[in-house]
Amino acid sequence: MRLWLIAVLFLVGCASTPPVSRSGYSASGRVALKVANERHYAQFDWHQLGEQSELSLSGPLGQTAAELRFSPGLASFKDANQRVIKAASPDELIKEALGWPLPVSGLRWWLRGEADPDSVSHQSKIENGQLLEQAGWRIESTDYRGQPSLPHRLMLSRDDLEIKVVISEWQWNP
Repeated sequence: MRLWLIAVLFLVGCASTPPVSRSGYSASGRVALKVANERHYAQFDWHQLGEQSELSLSGPLGQTAAELRFSPGLASFKDANQRVIKAASPDELIKEALGWPLPVSGLRWWLRGEADPDSVSHQSKIENGQLLEQAGWRIESTDYRGQPSLPHRLMLSRDDLEIKVVISEWQWNP
């Protein structure tokens, strides 16, 4: 009887697989930015692999308008004219390049409906999603789908700046 129990435990141990390590993800979709009386629209592709982040923005005809790459301590921005700007943080870099403050460093977390662990936050439930307040931004993430359940719509707002994000595709990179 003991031999049978040991055999069953051994088979169960062999049959269970450890959880898949998800070291990165990709998200793509559309983004609309409203600042003061200006409106801007783009397609985006976000790629995250560990601490390395990459954001590409494209115009309506698919031409690349800007690329941002960053990791801790280093960020680079390349515009459609191939002009490259570098800085220590992506938030500083974007403000210098575009003239508006965008929450790029927090986006790697906010896209997934999570708070940036390096900053104080307040979270609460809203209809079909959650509300996150962090670093002076109000982030509403809604329309959760899939496994794992991820948001497909985000609304980020701060002062006179509003960003709407619609994610059309999520992909996990093991």
